[in-house]
Amino acid sequence: MTNTPLPLEIDALGLHKIKTENLDAAFIDVRMPHEVAQAPAGQSSNIPLNQLPQAIHQLPQTDRLVIICAHGARSLMAAQWLRQNGFASAQSLAGGMASWRRYEEMAA
Repeated sequence: MTNTPLPLEIDALGLHKIKTENLDAAFIDVRMPHEVAQAPAGQSSNIPLNQLPQAIHQLPQTDRLVIICAHGARSLMAAQWLRQNGFASAQSLAGGMASWRRYEEMAA
């Protein structure tokens, strides 16, 4: 894991950089399965927020964990909780999938 503290939130441009530069990151989607089915987040693991405590030992040990939800509130709670529980590299996607979709539309 990296020794450099990462900001608690990452914006869509930062996420784009992670993806295009193939930086070491894992993506955790904390939305409910029916939400993921309606709007998939690509190559992410779906662990609903209410199941995160039970799944903490299954999380990958990477340089960064990017936590995703619909609008950023649940992912922010998850990133804060993960940081309190030893995952200093957890980051929330600010604005969630809604901000990512807007970014993709503007970049197209």
